[in-house]
Amino acid sequence: MEVSRRSAFKLLGAGIVLVAAPRISFGQEAKALVVALDEVPRQLDPLLYQTNPGYRVMQNIYDTLLTVDYAGDGAIKPALAESWKRVDGRTIDLTLREGVRFHDGSPLTAEDVVFSFGPERRTDPNSPGFGTAQQFLSAIDTVEAVDDRTIRVKSSVDDPALELRLSAWGSQIVKKAAFEAAGGFEGFARAPVGTGPFSVASFTADAVELQAFADYWGGTPDITRLTYRLAPELSSRISGLVSGDFGIIADVPPDQFGPIQGDPELEIVGGTVASIRVIKFDTRNETLKDPRVRKALGLAIDRKAIVDALWAGLVSIPNGHQLPAFGALYDPNRPAYRYDPEEAKKLLQEAGYNGEAIPYRVRVAAYGPELATAEIVVAMWQAVGVKTDMQIVENFGQMMQYPGTGMRNGVDPILVPDPLFGLWRSYNESEREVWSNEEFYKWGHVLEASLDPAERKEAFNHMMDIFDEDPPAIILHTMGVFYGKRRNVQWEPIPSVYMDFRKAQIV
Repeated sequence: MEVSRRSAFKLLGAGIVLVAAPRISFGQEAKALVVALDEVPRQLDPLLYQTNPGYRVMQNIYDTLLTVDYAGDGAIKPALAESWKRVDGRTIDLTLREGVRFHDGSPLTAEDVVFSFGPERRTDPNSPGFGTAQQFLSAIDTVEAVDDRTIRVKSSVDDPALELRLSAWGSQIVKKAAFEAAGGFEGFARAPVGTGPFSVASFTADAVELQAFADYWGGTPDITRLTYRLAPELSSRISGLVSGDFGIIADVPPDQFGPIQGDPELEIVGGTVASIRVIKFDTRNETLKDPRVRKALGLAIDRKAIVDALWAGLVSIPNGHQLPAFGALYDPNRPAYRYDPEEAKKLLQEAGYNGEAIPYRVRVAAYGPELATAEIVVAMWQAVGVKTDMQIVENFGQMMQYPGTGMRNGVDPILVPDPLFGLWRSYNESEREVWSNEEFYKWGHVLEASLDPAERKEAFNHMMDIFDEDPPAIILHTMGVFYGKRRNVQWEPIPSVYMDFRKAQIV
């Protein structure tokens, strides 16, 4: 979901936007890095925009109270809060780090933290940020300042993931005065003020240009200029990398590794990330109302053939909507997804499927080799007698446009290693318009409110069972994200959709 209220749609049509940002002299040779993406964000407030371009850019503009060690063991780490303690099952007290400054030079205050979680941004149903906040922060009841440095966060339930929520998307801390001076979401999204390692220097339809924040509490970045450049065509990204116009390019499929690996100044980095590639159903479509049809569509897909042909076996096929990073909640014994075209035909016949075409919306390359995947899947569906109306669209808004929906390509990013932020975030009550299951919601609330690990695991397994029997989506495989990079750029991607340049260097 990019924007959740009509007023924020104005941002999507915004043309060139220039941001007034201070120019900072670092007393050292300028080190500029250009990152080429197939799409750049159209605004820069995390509560309005949650797609890969937003994750890749805004991770470097904002900080959260706590963070996750994505590159290491997945542990929760201090960020804007230097320490925290559990008061009880519903309450956490956090101590703010001293000396943190916003990009405008003003100090971080407890008032800014309270505002970032308050009604104007998060809890008012009329707020443009409400929809995104509900996916990650719905259980947070109140956030209040105990004193100048102490923040008390209370959940509406006994919350096993309260610390994780404070690291999740949508929990970024913003400058209250800057948000209000900008007139709210629309203005702030064009000229954001955060505490991250980079501030916004300029913002156009074709590029987001960031500059290193000299007063960053985590240390001034080595890269002085970080530009995300729009380059929709893969061929243009690769040629730009070879020529030296780009330092990093995103979303290189395995069949295009050759030109990069053959150049001694270039290399491929990346791998599997915490995202699950899916095909999502809209059960408002009459054909897809019957779960037997949706199950049949899943049984007709040979996932291994797709992984081997398009990903060179570099991504995996999960057994359920889960990842090993879930730790004790992960169930390695769940059965693998079957490829059974004969069973698919049987289910279609039982459902009375009469050959009506099901709309299937795809973009060309939003999720790796997306178009090639779609073409293979359509051929597999044709083999069991299913007709599709494949529609190539340009953007996420067109993907979601109703009526006319049926199926669409998608990814379920798991930005925080807990099923609350994977399966539950992607298919909770906020999605009931396109798919609903009351039993699923019942177990989701157990997962959300139980402090008993065994009870949470039972609830999660019930939810995965329901996902398979009344599917809201087809799971294809885990996502792989591979980057082409110049060797003089010292940057290690993390197993996440985020791109983090806090510690990157150019040598």
